Amino acid sequence: MKLLWWIAMWLTAAAPGAAGNGLEAVKAEANLERRSELALVYAGEVLTRLRPELETKTWAAVAPEVEEFRAAVDLSVASLKATGKDARRSPKYFKRAELKLRELSRRLKGLQTLLGVDDRPRMDELIAYVERLQDELVDRTMGVRR
Repeated sequence: MKLLWWIAMWLTAAAPGAAGNGLEAVKAEANLERRSELALVYAGEVLTRLRPELETKTWAAVAPEVEEFRAAVDLSVASLKATGKDARRSPKYFKRAELKLRELSRRLKGLQTLLGVDDRPRMDELIAYVERLQDELVDRTMGVRR
């Protein structure tokens, strides 16, 4: 019975709407590795909300949500760094974050086509930033020992 309760709690927490309360709900997570995962799930939700708005609104109208996406990605990477773990010895969460950042980068490239030509360089900056964070995680897991 206890096992069923734990499975139900895990499925509830892992549901796409679990982080729907905002970035503050993600920041409230005590486990840093779990916080990192929740932040990336939340970033994906922000992109999902952003898609219909990009078709109809200007960059200035969607800029707050883009900043919220960036804050979620930053929170994820900062949480992984704050664990103090060596990514070479415990790569599990670092690799998950790297893969999720790669997925988010691809989604951003898809969203970029919805923007007007004048606003696309701004999205280029965001894509480059996400790719830089992804490269940083790869370097932590696969890079030269320090």
